[in-house]
Amino acid sequence: MSLPIRRVADSPHIQSFGLKLLLAPLGILYRFWTMTIRLSYSDKEERKRICQTNEAVTIILWHNRLFLAGEWHKRFRKKRNCYGLISGSRDGAWLETFYGWAGIRAIRGSRNRRGSQATRELIRAVKNGNDAGVTPDGSRGPKYQAKTGAIFVARASKSPIVLLSFTYSWCIRLKSWDQFVIPLPFSKVEVKTRLLTYEKLFSDDNNDEVTRIVESSLLEITHD
Repeated sequence: MSLPIRRVADSPHIQSFGLKLLLAPLGILYRFWTMTIRLSYSDKEERKRICQTNEAVTIILWHNRLFLAGEWHKRFRKKRNCYGLISGSRDGAWLETFYGWAGIRAIRGSRNRRGSQATRELIRAVKNGNDAGVTPDGSRGPKYQAKTGAIFVARASKSPIVLLSFTYSWCIRLKSWDQFVIPLPFSKVEVKTRLLTYEKLFSDDNNDEVTRIVESSLLEITHD
C-alpha cells in the first residue's frame, strides 16, 4: 500500500483544481471587466518609449494599483511575458489565481517560504527576456512606503525600471491596508509611467538612495 505524499514544509500553498474550476466564472467576469476599461496616456512620448523599449524591464507599482497591471501589460508590453513574485501562503494561492486571470505568471515565495529561491527565479526570468512586476510597499505595507528589496531584481538583472501608476475617473476603494483600487466597468483610466535606465539609477552602490528615488518618483505619478 502506498503512503500519502507529505507536502514539503516550505512549499507554496496551491489552489485545488476543483476550487479553480469553481472560480472560473469570476475569471471570465474579470477579463470582460478589464477589457471595458479605457486605458490612455496623456504623455504620448512616454507611451511610445515604453512600447518601443526592447529590453526586459522591472515594473514597479504600488500594491493598490495591481488590478489593472496585467491588462496594461497585455496592451503596451504584449511582446513579452510578465512574471510576479507572490507569497507562498494561502493568501498567495488566491492571488496566484488572480494573476492567472490577469495574464501574469506567478513565481511563488516569500520571506518565510523559499524566498531566496523565488527571487533568484524572478531575476532569471528577467535575464531570459521577460518583464517582472514588483510592488515596493510589499504585501502588507505600510502604504506608499518603498522597501529596499524592491529594487533588488532590477539591480541583479541589470534591467531598466518602469514606474507604473493609474489615475481613475470612476472607481471604488476597498477598506484594506492599501485602500486597493478597483476601476468600475467602462471607466477611463489615465496611465502614467516613468522609465528609469539602469545606468543612471544604479550609478553607485547606495541602495537606500535608489529606493528613495524610486519611492519619490512613483509618488509623483500617483494621484489619489
